[in-house]
Amino acid sequence: MSQNSNIFHKWIDQNLPCFKVNPSNIIILNSPNEFYQQLKSNVAESTKRITFSSLYLGTGSLEAELIKSIEKNLEKNSQIEVNFLLDHNRGQRGEISSKSILLPLIARFESRCNLYLYHTPNLRGIVKKITPERTNETIGVQHMKLYITDNDLIISGANLSNDYFKNRQDRYIWIKNCQDLCDFFASLIAVVSSFSFQVDKSGQLIYPKDKNHPIFDNREDFGKELSSKITNLIEEFKQKEKLNDHDDTFMFPLIQMNDAFIKIDEQVTKNIFKTADLNSKIFLALGYFNLTDEYMNAIVKQSTAEYGLLLASPEANGFFGATGLSGYIPNIYSCLEEEFFKFCELNQQQERINLFEYSKTNWTFHGKGLWYYGDFNKSQLPSATIIGSSNFGHRSVFRDLEANLLIYTKNNKLQKQINKERINLYENAVKVDCKLFLNEARIIPIWLKLLSKTFRSFF
Repeated sequence: MSQNSNIFHKWIDQNLPCFKVNPSNIIILNSPNEFYQQLKSNVAESTKRITFSSLYLGTGSLEAELIKSIEKNLEKNSQIEVNFLLDHNRGQRGEISSKSILLPLIARFESRCNLYLYHTPNLRGIVKKITPERTNETIGVQHMKLYITDNDLIISGANLSNDYFKNRQDRYIWIKNCQDLCDFFASLIAVVSSFSFQVDKSGQLIYPKDKNHPIFDNREDFGKELSSKITNLIEEFKQKEKLNDHDDTFMFPLIQMNDAFIKIDEQVTKNIFKTADLNSKIFLALGYFNLTDEYMNAIVKQSTAEYGLLLASPEANGFFGATGLSGYIPNIYSCLEEEFFKFCELNQQQERINLFEYSKTNWTFHGKGLWYYGDFNKSQLPSATIIGSSNFGHRSVFRDLEANLLIYTKNNKLQKQINKERINLYENAVKVDCKLFLNEARIIPIWLKLLSKTFRSFF
């Protein structure tokens, strides 16, 4: 256990729940279609619970099929309970919304189908009144992507929406027969849901009277109350698993909720950067590139590892081609990417830290996560990966509710599977060099550079 203990002592400086999992029960899904088909299959086969946490549920035909699968299960199985946790603003955006398409299910199966909408406590007062739809989501959202069916979990960065089922590349890991891990995440979703608005059968939003209100009550009191519940949950599950020499695969949930003063994911991620072993390699995927200053300094100035950062090219950004101000968002991320590239050059780290841009015709990139290779001279297989909802950016650290999972393994077959996933993603990448930013299409106007600096924390 000494090697495990050494790794965990360096990375996990908080006593977190640890879940032992049979590595043969961990399956990496590689494409949006695999993700969608597996979701539908898991829904159809579940008998006790379907608990989904996402930013939103889309309103297209593929989403309708998924809802139909849930409806069929509710019809045939009187024991199953369905719970959705979505974001308050994104889940109600537009005339046809996540809420409106789930409402028939709620009305028909009121006691067994629940929809909860989390509202950030940071959107209130005059800001809430004057901030228009879509823009209000920049203040903070419920961003966890956890898809639980009975004792199976699919953890991802993908939302439940058409593009994420067809041609928007993300990451997806399906963990079978992991009851304790599913119980933990289902309990986490239940805690956040208890601080959210519940949608009743008429479509009205009901907030629990025994909880601090995110809009009207004191913001700090709301955060402390939510923090207390989540901390108690973590304490409860800490007691369930103990490490030993015979187990080779462990999982640690990494929660980041600035609303509740919980910064576990941020701390563990920084520890990995700062304490990486000599000759180690770290690969990072960032759907939206906007590293915090602390992350940038840890990578560039404090880490000895080699890095390969995979970013979305402007054309692979989900906002590419959007109308209005949203159309400038890919340029803003490109500006932040160029600043980081120059920061590496300034510190003479451009050989150790490489940037790659994902580019695939008619596809967008939303992948996020980390792959850790301990001593690359001894083994070209990863010993750990982080997967989940966090983009490692300002929003993830300071604004949104995030849930990641750190998977550590010594199992050769699983290591190969994780490595293959990483290689497949990077096959569609082009290495970034200084010439890229001289291309006419990549030259950023001064006003947009100023905008990216001023409003960086919202992206």
